[in-house]
Amino acid sequence: MPAYPWLAQNKVNGGTLGAHMNGLRIVGVPYTDADIAGAKQAVEGKTEEDAMVAYLQVLGTALKGAK
Repeated sequence: MPAYPWLAQNKVNGGTLGAHMNGLRIVGVPYTDADIAGAKQAVEGKTEEDAMVAYLQVLGTALKGAK
């Protein structure tokens, strides 16, 4: 896999995360109000690399459940 050094350098923008989660809830993602309210604190200090790893881990478990 090629190196993506900016993923380790860029911090996740928690300020816009709640708005994105609200939009996803409109299309059917089951986020609760508590999930959205705690999103900014949950990503504080995290990098885009951390977010990518978390996404890939969840994707793997979601695919197992879809079979």
